[in-house]
Amino acid sequence: MEQLPSVALLALGGTIAMASDGAGKGVTPTLGASSIAAALPGLEQLASVRAQTLAIKPSASLTFDDVIAVASCAREAVDGGAIGAVVTQGTDTLEETSYLLDLVWDRDAPLVVTGAMRSSAHPGADGPANLLGAVLAAISDECRELGCIVAMNDQIQAAREIQKRHSSSPAAFASPNA
Repeated sequence: MEQLPSVALLALGGTIAMASDGAGKGVTPTLGASSIAAALPGLEQLASVRAQTLAIKPSASLTFDDVIAVASCAREAVDGGAIGAVVTQGTDTLEETSYLLDLVWDRDAPLVVTGAMRSSAHPGADGPANLLGAVLAAISDECRELGCIVAMNDQIQAAREIQKRHSSSPAAFASPNA
């Protein structure tokens, strides 16, 4: 039996980590990396995912230290045999975080950032589909040596080019100059 590729899943919080607060008043960031992975049916048939929750914060609360810690954990995972790494986070600062990760990422393995525009408690939640795209990019030979990339809304874009162009559309991210 062929061994599945190993992928590190590093979670930071954001909308992709939000679930119903149970009181019917909204959503709160509560899902860790394992819960985010569990929301994607069939993931275990694509890759062996090593899930690690580094933070559960809105992306506007992420610090440089948080982002550098993500890069360090991703490096450790790749050096330990992971074929790539996926980072989940909020979309408010996704373009800035992915750009910083691109500047410091020094491995050939794909480092893929993703998130969600709609929480798991809302109809049309896009987190599972975005996670699927990110994992497929992380295990793809075509995505090696590209630095940090962003997988959102069935698209893969370079972190250095991506911009958030809409505050609520699942197609919020674009690379207009590329």
